[in-house]
Amino acid sequence: MKLRKSTIISFLIGLSLISMGTAAANMAEGIEKQIESNGTGQWYPAIHEDRIVWTDTRNETFDIYMYNLSSEEEVQITSTPFIQMTPDIYEDIIVWEDNRNGDWDIYMYDLSSELEMQITVHPADQRNPVIYEDRIVWTDMRNSNMDVYMYNVTTGEETQITTNEADQWYPVIHGDTIVWEDARNGSSSIYTYNISSGEESKLTQNESEQYLPAIDGDRVVWTDYRNFNQDIYMYNLSSGEEMQVTTNGSWQVDPAISGNRIVWIDDRNQDGDMPGNWDIYMHDLSTGEELQVTVNVSNQVYPDIYGDSIVWTDMRNEEAIIYTFELSAEDLSEA
Repeated sequence: MKLRKSTIISFLIGLSLISMGTAAANMAEGIEKQIESNGTGQWYPAIHEDRIVWTDTRNETFDIYMYNLSSEEEVQITSTPFIQMTPDIYEDIIVWEDNRNGDWDIYMYDLSSELEMQITVHPADQRNPVIYEDRIVWTDMRNSNMDVYMYNVTTGEETQITTNEADQWYPVIHGDTIVWEDARNGSSSIYTYNISSGEESKLTQNESEQYLPAIDGDRVVWTDYRNFNQDIYMYNLSSGEEMQVTTNGSWQVDPAISGNRIVWIDDRNQDGDMPGNWDIYMHDLSTGEELQVTVNVSNQVYPDIYGDSIVWTDMRNEEAIIYTFELSAEDLSEA
């Protein structure tokens, strides 16, 4: 889940001094842009079409903000004195986790109607929402362990997806498929659930740790520890084929996918003189080419991608700021 992402990435930054070796990669062609200049922290960006949402601390709390790449307009979505974090967006709907009621609930904002709605009301914690079309999924603690739940915005129906007594967390969704991390086998594995058929299945068979999944279409990507370092792997739900995406001896974590492009954070350029220097890298499935997106010596983390646009949180100005990279024609391939 996104909260866990922050813990993992902070831990990895601390371990950067022991990363293994470096390897050159071709540079992505495109335009990099800082989209927000406020001198406080902007975290957890998510992008859909031309809209980016993130968690923002400029008001001495945690609010949700949005930026429109086409109009270059920024909008503050939440303004309560409480904490709103880890947003996601699909078309006109923004979702986030919110603690205004003394526990963590899922909230939603409709940009077209300008209406805010509380999705969950159970007094336990519900966290880390992700939305696709009219379905929202999240991690839910109401059963004294972590389960995956889903809410249908159109019907107003809430559904419990997982019932295993072990923990299931960090769900993502695309179409009829929900994917999550699952601890029922003693280590973290990737599981899937088909909403139409009601079928649950274990996606990863390796006994090492697999975590931080992302999905687009029939492709699922995740971070994998089977090679005793962190690599990115992919599974094609249609063909049943698993693929190792990264092979560099350093660590690659926290993937996101859109069409033929996978992005992640990568510490292969750590020079040993300073902790950090996580960069954003990309793999193009249509060409098999790996490209380096960022070159700044500070940390770039929490990447997301939609179409030709990559977003991330960037630490180069001693504050966490949202940056974007718009891929040029040289790096465009059919999604």
